[in-house]
Amino acid sequence: MNRKIVCFAGLKKFFGDETSIEMAPEESYANLLEKLGELNPEAKEVLTSCRIAVNEKFVPLNETINDQTTLFLIPPSSGG
Repeated sequence: MNRKIVCFAGLKKFFGDETSIEMAPEESYANLLEKLGELNPEAKEVLTSCRIAVNEKFVPLNETINDQTTLFLIPPSSGG
């Protein structure tokens, strides 16, 4: 199944505002991050610190991807 991924902040330089990737139904969110790292190896370092949100909630990376078609990829951030 093709998954739409909306990217924020610094991730946009690696993937644009959004990207999509083909995922099997039984794959985890961690697998999604691995595939994104393969798609753009320069993003691997920041992907290790990213979180994924679905329906306005963060999801555990070991959880299996459900039927959501749009995922939100959130990089680490700091403020002051």
